[in-house]
Amino acid sequence: MRALVLAVLAALFSSQASADISWQTARMAPGSLMVMEDERGAVTSHVARGQAGGLFRFDTYEGRGQRAVFVGSYYTNDRGEVVRSLSVDGGLTRYEPHRCARTVGVCDYVIVHPDGFRESRKRVSRETALGVAWKEWGLDGLVATGGIELDKIGAARKSWRRDHQSGRQTRSKRIMMAVR
Repeated sequence: MRALVLAVLAALFSSQASADISWQTARMAPGSLMVMEDERGAVTSHVARGQAGGLFRFDTYEGRGQRAVFVGSYYTNDRGEVVRSLSVDGGLTRYEPHRCARTVGVCDYVIVHPDGFRESRKRVSRETALGVAWKEWGLDGLVATGGIELDKIGAARKSWRRDHQSGRQTRSKRIMMAVR
């Protein structure tokens, strides 16, 4: 009986201790770099640019080396939740209160598109042994499902996403991380 009680307590304690799926963006000093590659070989680089007004800015580039092209920026809070993004053409998208990618359980948010259209979303995330699995609903029902394998600071190692409207599934993996 004592062993059973200890086992139950250990299971409860371990799930509480590991339930943090946040991305510790403060650990990514300006110039830190994370490079992801999808199954087609397309590369996206995320470059930390620092903190301003309580948010952490990351610039994204598609392509490799000298051919990399700036595609926009995104801003996160200290848990790695995206609160806004800026496209290369200046289009600002806001997420109120944030995109819910780093919140376990049910999380409702609103996408405020550059044209002002407000789109309600619901994201349900659950912790997995290696990170997080999620489902997201929008105006037309189930929008996407996915999962992310996380490292010790909550940065993505691998991820997959299935778009339920197009049926397209994508997988990506981190090929480089340089934290300053």
